[in-house]
Amino acid sequence: MTELDKKKELILAHELEFANALGAAVFEKPKVSFWMILVPLLFLYFIHRMQTYKNGRIKFNEDFMDTRRRALECAVETLNASDLLEAKAVVRQAGFSDRLEKPYAAWLEVLVDHYRDLLAADGDDFDTLARKAYHTRTNYLLTLNRLNTVEKEYYAALKPQLDGTEGTADIIAIMEKESQRLRRDLAEQVFG
Repeated sequence: MTELDKKKELILAHELEFANALGAAVFEKPKVSFWMILVPLLFLYFIHRMQTYKNGRIKFNEDFMDTRRRALECAVETLNASDLLEAKAVVRQAGFSDRLEKPYAAWLEVLVDHYRDLLAADGDDFDTLARKAYHTRTNYLLTLNRLNTVEKEYYAALKPQLDGTEGTADIIAIMEKESQRLRRDLAEQVFG
């Protein structure tokens, strides 16, 4: 395994961990109740809800990681290139509507820049890569805040297309709030 492949794995593992933490905030895990012992039919309902929960979390992680994998591949392709990423070409390949193309491209560009910084750093774990890439908590927080900002812009553009879906606004609000909290905690962990 090359050093670049190891860094890619570290970044993807970190992003999956982030997705799991975000998914835990978005999805409410079913709880076992005393009544399930007394009324076995309730236990069957619990099993159904638990399966729905697990499937939802798996789908959430897959969807969450899709853009990150795409951005990481772009970062690897452009790591040694002098020209910047042509995000619109990547977005067009993904098949986004004209309305979503610009905010998605902005989000993708920030992710690619972030991943390029991490890939250019030396380290054996994600925290070390982040420390070497950003040097100070302030620099790291600035990048994480840029990520939060472009994600919010993308979600704002996405909301009108999901109006028919119940609870969309609440889920997006939870994701935005939790992403911000998780990233702040990450900066504290990395530079603490």
